[in-house]
Amino acid sequence: MLSTSLLVAHGSRDPRPQQALNLLVKRLGERSGCPPVGTATLELASLPLHQQIQEFANLSLSWGYSQVQILPLFLSSGVHVNTDLPEEIAIAQEQLGAEIQLHLLPYFGSQINRLASWITTKMARVEIEYWILIAHGSRHPGGNQPIEQLATQIKAIPAYWSVSLNLETQIQALIASGVHRIGIIPYFMFSGGITDAIIQSLKQFSQEFPTVEFELISPLEIDENLVNLIEELLR
Repeated sequence: MLSTSLLVAHGSRDPRPQQALNLLVKRLGERSGCPPVGTATLELASLPLHQQIQEFANLSLSWGYSQVQILPLFLSSGVHVNTDLPEEIAIAQEQLGAEIQLHLLPYFGSQINRLASWITTKMARVEIEYWILIAHGSRHPGGNQPIEQLATQIKAIPAYWSVSLNLETQIQALIASGVHRIGIIPYFMFSGGITDAIIQSLKQFSQEFPTVEFELISPLEIDENLVNLIEELLR
């Protein structure tokens, strides 16, 4: 069954995540045979997510499609993935009726093996003693398990922005053990306020620990790897 696709991101007051999302859709649209792709956000949009989904589904119907695949661009399995998105999709499906079907795909961060391979390639370009993978973090039971699994696969230690085991704690522990070259992997879908804050934190750490060298890499960029992976997931 031919389907259109809807990429659902968190939403931000910072314009950069939406700009990146738009660029991603543009790149996907340049691929031959790729059905129409739209975007929606869970928060900070002018309409609630279920209404955004309904609008895109009605457009899809007008184009002759009878199914919409919804890909959550989330990296951990927290409340948004497990509760908020399914609830919004259920509301939209009830309003739409049986004429078009909404199909929720596994969230993007569940592709741990592919993401690990991609990030490891970037890590190999820099000579580092220890790596820290910093993610947003979730208070949902089991929500951080995929982050810990990914960190294990890429031989990094996890840190979180919004829950315990924060970046400062992990950096201080490594320095106390005698580490002098620390690599930081910001595990976020798009650049924004938090990634800016991480950069500022590293500047402060560099001043506080002048004998320690910090290296920051960006694992998720709108490049061929990301576009290829999302295209595969949508197919």
